[in-house]
Amino acid sequence: MTARISRLSGQGCPHCRAERCLYEEHLNPGLHENHRCAVLNRLCRAFDDFVLRADVMGLPDEQAQALWESRFPATLAKEGNCQDYLPGDTTSFPDCAHVMGDLCLLAFPLCPGRCPRYLEGWARGVAPKDGFHD
Repeated sequence: MTARISRLSGQGCPHCRAERCLYEEHLNPGLHENHRCAVLNRLCRAFDDFVLRADVMGLPDEQAQALWESRFPATLAKEGNCQDYLPGDTTSFPDCAHVMGDLCLLAFPLCPGRCPRYLEGWARGVAPKDGFHD
């Protein structure tokens, strides 16, 4: 009979969230746009396009705001869908279990478990304050 060796989990690693490795994001925050929530990216682009058009037309801020607020439900219906959406337990938009801030956790690789980065985090004193390691 052969023995099976399994890796220790990355639980407690400062880079591991929901079994995903966020090391690259922690190294260069915001560098990779594809790590951001696709719904938030599309809504931000729609808003930026709207602001540019409002500026070109010379709309006053109050009028532009009212126009955006009236168009937002239709924009949200068009741009606010994601095949990976899973209802979360937050009160903030988009209330998806896969979203952390503006990042989509599914865009990150699976955590390989306890790796050299796990130990580096502890050595630098960035271990999480989660009640287990205080």
